[in-house]
Amino acid sequence: MIRIGLAAAILLIGTVAAAAALPPYWQRKAEIDAITDSSDVARRLEQHGPIDMIAHMGDEHYQVGAGGCTLDVFVVDDASAEQMPGPRKFKLQTGKLVCK
Repeated sequence: MIRIGLAAAILLIGTVAAAAALPPYWQRKAEIDAITDSSDVARRLEQHGPIDMIAHMGDEHYQVGAGGCTLDVFVVDDASAEQMPGPRKFKLQTGKLVCK
C-alpha cells in the first residue's frame, strides 16, 4: 500500500512540474498579446500610425512595425513577480525605434 502511495505521489509531482509552463504556441501568443496591450509600445509608435507588423526575431526578441518605423521589443523575466508554478511571468522592454 505504501508503494502505491509513493508511486502516485511521484506521478503527481511530475504532472505538476510538466503543467507549470505554457506550450510554446501559447507562450508566444501571451507575448504578442502583451505587446499589443502595452502602453509603452503604443506611446512609442503612436505618431507613426497603428501597428501593422509584429515579427518574431528570435528567442525573446520581437520587432514591431508601424508606418515606416520598427521598434525592438524584448521579453524579460519579471524579477518582482513571486515564483509560483504556472505560466512564465514576464515584462516587456522596448529597445531602439528606427524610422526610414
